[in-house]
Amino acid sequence: ELDFHRPFIDRVSYTCSCELGKMERILHVFDCWFESGSMPFAQFHYMGDERTQEGKLFVKNFPADFISEGVDQTRGWFYSMLILSVALFDRSAFKSVITTGLILGEDGQKMSKKLKNYPDPLELAAKFGADALRFYMINSPVVRGEELRFEMSGVDEVFKKINLRVDNVRSFFDMYTKDHVIKRDAPKATNILDRYIIARWYETHAEVTHHLDTHELDKATRPIMPFLDDLSTWYIRRSRDRFKSDDAVDSLAARTTTGWILFQFSRLIAPFMPFLAEDLYQRLPIEGKRESIHLETWPDIGVAASSILEDMEKTRHIVTLALEARAKAGIKVRQPLALLEAPKLSKELMAIVADEVNVKEVRIGAEVKLDTTITPELKEEGDLRDLIRTVQDLRKKADLHPSDRVVLSVTAAHAPILKKYQAELLLAVGAASLVTADILAVKKVPSGN
Repeated sequence: ELDFHRPFIDRVSYTCSCELGKMERILHVFDCWFESGSMPFAQFHYMGDERTQEGKLFVKNFPADFISEGVDQTRGWFYSMLILSVALFDRSAFKSVITTGLILGEDGQKMSKKLKNYPDPLELAAKFGADALRFYMINSPVVRGEELRFEMSGVDEVFKKINLRVDNVRSFFDMYTKDHVIKRDAPKATNILDRYIIARWYETHAEVTHHLDTHELDKATRPIMPFLDDLSTWYIRRSRDRFKSDDAVDSLAARTTTGWILFQFSRLIAPFMPFLAEDLYQRLPIEGKRESIHLETWPDIGVAASSILEDMEKTRHIVTLALEARAKAGIKVRQPLALLEAPKLSKELMAIVADEVNVKEVRIGAEVKLDTTITPELKEEGDLRDLIRTVQDLRKKADLHPSDRVVLSVTAAHAPILKKYQAELLLAVGAASLVTADILAVKKVPSGN
């Protein structure tokens, strides 16, 4: 076994390829920082002749767009590289520097083997994945040369708000798409929800791109969680019924938009979460798919329709105020109400407000005002929604697919609702028929029946 340490390495020699002498280790060398500082040209074996293959490689890669190392390298590698480069080539070897700070334990002290004030990195990766850890770091002050007090809860938050949400959106998309190929061109959207999420994508992508170009990595990651939150908890939630709709055109529009957004998002997160991006990319039916997400190009910059973003923000603010009024009055959202007064919005957005707040009518008013009067008819509708929700929970516990038909067992206590709303109930819960029993239950109808 060859030992590369002294004094053993001093005994090793090789015949030079020029056959004119022997190659031996130089006994006395400069400080190791001199060697590190020589990296920009030494890595290509550049000897001063730009016509050689090594010289052409050096010219192509010099100076570097950026270098990155810990703050403790400022007086070592950064300095020696700068001095040598200016001395030899009269210019810096790098255009920009990304300096990372020190990572402290949760106790505020520098992580060390002696103190054992750090979590096992392999256990972290096994529990949350390497990408969640990587994103947590990039999203922190440590990429600005500042100290980071490491917290396991921060990695957990990234895992839940990015990894799990991405998987949930993709799973939902898979559930309702068969033989659907995601096109590379942006959809020509007409539905207000599709237009909104496309505008949000362009807004997010532009912000991430800008901060990557300026090497502000923490700022580049900040828009990603809010965008994914809007995609998952607003756009997808609001579009669920569109995926299942009998309106083939609108259903296709929802699937087309969602697929395109997922494809764009896989490219957006590739620099920060390469494994999650690759997994998402490989699971999507994309036209002209490459072998890896990391062989794709960065998405093209688009123009966000700011008016749509502003109008949707106003819409969601009205919804928030109305739901707060419901909560204050102690009225659950599944209980329909008659009227909401709110500032003027477009007809499409008014419909979204009405559905979100569960009111029969939205009228234009100076401020948000909710009519909390519950008539007997509204009470019946509320009871129906409660029943539908309960049955849907039973379907979920039975691990039923949305397309599975069931036999619904109801009790005598449900008779008043069934007398008036039986057809609506059957349609809402995917039931083929009703039977009377001692408890509320669902049973899957065998295939072919």
